[in-house]
Amino acid sequence: MTIRSARFAVACFIATLALAGCSVSIVGTPQRLTEAAATSGPPSANSTSTPPTTGTTPADAADSPAWQLPTASPTTDVPDNLVGLKKGAPLPDIPVSGGITTDVDAIAVSAIADLITYYGQILPKDFGVGYAPPRELVSYDSTDPNDSVCNESTYEFVNAFYMNSCNTVAWDRGVLMPMLADEVGTLAPAVVLTHELGHQVQYLLGESDTTPTIVMEQQADCYAGAFWRWVSDGHSAHFTFNQSEGMRQLLLSLFTVKDPVTVIDAAGGSGAAADPDAHGNGFDRTYAATLGFTSGPVRCSRITQQEITQRGQQFPFVGDPKQFGNVDITEDVINGLVATVNEYFTAVMPGYQAPKLVTYEGRTPPPCAGFTPSFPVAYCPPENTVSYNLAELQRIGTPTAGWDSSNGDFSAIMLLVTRYALAAQAVGHSHITGNNAGLRALCYAGTWATWMRDPRGADEYQLSPNDLDKGIYEIVSAPLAGADANGATTALTVERVQAFDIGVTHPIPDCFDFYEN
Repeated sequence: MTIRSARFAVACFIATLALAGCSVSIVGTPQRLTEAAATSGPPSANSTSTPPTTGTTPADAADSPAWQLPTASPTTDVPDNLVGLKKGAPLPDIPVSGGITTDVDAIAVSAIADLITYYGQILPKDFGVGYAPPRELVSYDSTDPNDSVCNESTYEFVNAFYMNSCNTVAWDRGVLMPMLADEVGTLAPAVVLTHELGHQVQYLLGESDTTPTIVMEQQADCYAGAFWRWVSDGHSAHFTFNQSEGMRQLLLSLFTVKDPVTVIDAAGGSGAAADPDAHGNGFDRTYAATLGFTSGPVRCSRITQQEITQRGQQFPFVGDPKQFGNVDITEDVINGLVATVNEYFTAVMPGYQAPKLVTYEGRTPPPCAGFTPSFPVAYCPPENTVSYNLAELQRIGTPTAGWDSSNGDFSAIMLLVTRYALAAQAVGHSHITGNNAGLRALCYAGTWATWMRDPRGADEYQLSPNDLDKGIYEIVSAPLAGADANGATTALTVERVQAFDIGVTHPIPDCFDFYEN
């Protein structure tokens, strides 16, 4: 979050490198691997009388619903430790320039084999066109001064990309792919290739070279999500996927290659198209992937610049230094933010009674008659209180890798806001237990987040460029943000992420349309 009265200075270095003819890549701003880049992924384990509005439904929603909630798939019960390459799956007999010399190469070529099968089925059926694989696949080492792709040097080009000029898909086996596999999991290199083949499909479908980069990238992330739904439904010859660990790796893979904050700030907003390198922040990329996962590839092809703009993601960050963004989680900060939450819910929920805020020490929350309070935050309906453990919220809200860290203050704030969102539901006589209660809480929290685009409260708190990313990170990493008043949920990760996405992009009444009692 931003507090306009408190400003801090932080130094940052981003080194960029251009590759001629490389029109579409996985990383928006290709960069040499600095210490910051190597550690920015996931850690190892004003009127109160008029309801604020938050966003609008995409323009083509009447023809194709913006969201379709996921249905159960046959592989949902695959154990987490079996997510990834299937044991005993044969290595595909597909030529790769540079050879299949590492484990990440084997993962990459296995993903491409499945993608060839997938698009061979999907393109004729859904789009009425045939599919032909890329002309060449290249595995290169970005640490090798002699490596090249399509006659262009790839030295220090830490990336993966599709080059339409030579119909080639390439990936960096030296730095990028091993780093992703180490930080996220064994699916990460495969996720990268599903994104890149999505770019090839765009050209097969006639996407214009003048299409804004952000649109191309959102579509490719969406196509990746659609492919992994196909894998989740049991069609892959090489991979197993489930709705827990598999979905975590899919979403966090895209998080790791999100736009750096410098791109977001220079472009004038999160996901803005003003910067030619803008690929999307973590919210944008996971939004697109879950859209593809639940709604399919045809919906992906319909993503437009107008739709992206209508998400309300053009937040007014220009003029705000990028170091404006992670506040220390203190009692004063929590009290100030809670005041904005109460102001918001008072405006949008007639009869809302602000809960009393209670702090405690240790890992045992205050008791709540008839409910099981959750750690480190809990809403107690009989007493209308929200309790929290400050030390734990400070741990969750402290960024692990500086400004570009995937986690931060908003990770902890999300937990508090969703508990207040349960209190807001209670005044409308909504159920506050069960999966839909937790999903509505996330949806409500998303509407509040969009309201926070403008300064609110005595301290003028305001959303910062990657706050939504921090919220998504917490949702993917732990279920509590989407839990009910008992701290319980069996909702899928994709359901929890979508609930927050819907709140950010829709007005608050839509939360009930998606998540009925």
